[in-house]
Amino acid sequence: MFESMELVHEISKAEFKKEEPLLRARLIDTQFDLLESCEFPVIVLLGGMDPLGRSAAAKQLLSWMDPRHVRPYALVKPSQEEMERPRMWRFWRALPRKGRIGVFLSGWYDGPARRFFLGDIKKAQFSAHIEEISRFERQLTSDGALLLKFLFMLPKDQHLKTMKKMRKRGLTAWKLNEEEIEISKEFEARYDHAVSIVESMVAETSSAGSPWLPLPSANSRYRDLMLGQTVATAIRDRMAQAASPMKAVRTRTPRGPQPPNILDSLDLGQSLERDDYKKSLEKVQARLTSLTMGKKFEGRSLVMAFEGNDAAGKGGAIRRVVQALDPRMTRVIPIAAPNEEEQAHPYLWRFWRHMPRKGNITIFDRTWYGRVLVERVEGFIPEQDWMRAYEEIRSFESELTDYGVIVVKFWLAIDKKEQLKRFKDREKVGYKRYKITEEDWRNRKKWNLYARAVHDMVDRTSTNNAPWTLVEANDKYFARVKVLKTIVERLENTL
Repeated sequence: MFESMELVHEISKAEFKKEEPLLRARLIDTQFDLLESCEFPVIVLLGGMDPLGRSAAAKQLLSWMDPRHVRPYALVKPSQEEMERPRMWRFWRALPRKGRIGVFLSGWYDGPARRFFLGDIKKAQFSAHIEEISRFERQLTSDGALLLKFLFMLPKDQHLKTMKKMRKRGLTAWKLNEEEIEISKEFEARYDHAVSIVESMVAETSSAGSPWLPLPSANSRYRDLMLGQTVATAIRDRMAQAASPMKAVRTRTPRGPQPPNILDSLDLGQSLERDDYKKSLEKVQARLTSLTMGKKFEGRSLVMAFEGNDAAGKGGAIRRVVQALDPRMTRVIPIAAPNEEEQAHPYLWRFWRHMPRKGNITIFDRTWYGRVLVERVEGFIPEQDWMRAYEEIRSFESELTDYGVIVVKFWLAIDKKEQLKRFKDREKVGYKRYKITEEDWRNRKKWNLYARAVHDMVDRTSTNNAPWTLVEANDKYFARVKVLKTIVERLENTL
């Protein structure tokens, strides 16, 4: 790849001095127009085999823009907190919000490429990381992010000369540590192998939505001007193509015979007597406590997702689960309509940032499945968006389970008659009135639409590593015990 490209492009000092103020003004104007529109985030990733050139170019680009609305990210070695979570967690957290620009040095490519080059991981592991990156980037661009990936390239002789110069000038001059010095020696000795890794990585991750943009960096003036001009042009082009605001899609309750629904197969008449419930609850809570406090769980983490009909008893089930857990390592995350900050980031961002570290537990009361449930039924997003979400959710959960997170998902089901009874009970009892709203009554009118959405959700996102458990919840005692037993069984089988 590199051999087929012209890697040396010259720009004189005089030409640079002429172009620089024009580019700077254009970048500032573009940056503030983007900020005002708040239509999409811009992610600039600087990759390739010229780390010093990338750093210098990033510094120059940042100096041309308003630093209040652009943020650099130099994510090299993960912290202890980051190492205890899925690999992509720290990148999700660092994503810029809509209207802002993030410049990533040493982004999500550097770690896998370096580890593969040094022999710390095998080809299969490297390929798995590349697929993980591809899924991540598809989610970003599908959510509307402008992702610009620049491949910095130097001629071989200049590259090797730069590496020698770095080592000769010592540790402090380039802020290198002993490990990086040794890696640079290995890189010099096996340069062609390093190039082949980069070429393979570029070929597998260059797509229509996020292509790699070659950037010859032998001449710093050419490099910096091309970087700035490309960024400004890409943002302007995207703003010009921005679609008009989407109108809500009205939904209608289907009429006539309905296709089979998985919820129809549930026996909602199952129940437990109060005395049996108390005995079973105490026993299964003790087992859950023992499992989550044991040594084997220290290297894992647990994510529980609770969905269900309105008034199905999610809150009561969650309380019985929490009673068995150490509060120091447990968090319950209630999910409502996204706030302004969450709306300014990719859809899954607000869930990624709550992922637990090893030895910890996160319980979601409502989840990322809102995209294929309420957002689908209420017409908040176009059909292509919620249809795409099935694959994105499977990928999201796959990344969690691949890392060792145990994912347990529940749908608590009740019938319409039981829901009506509970709605009326809530209206009568003073301390329960906060649980019933006009929205609950509106949702009830769309019962069949929600039932179809639940069927599709379970059918398309129940996997071997993250299966759905359907809980017959007409009887709260039965539902709570089934939830706890399911969690215990998953932990026992996994640990």
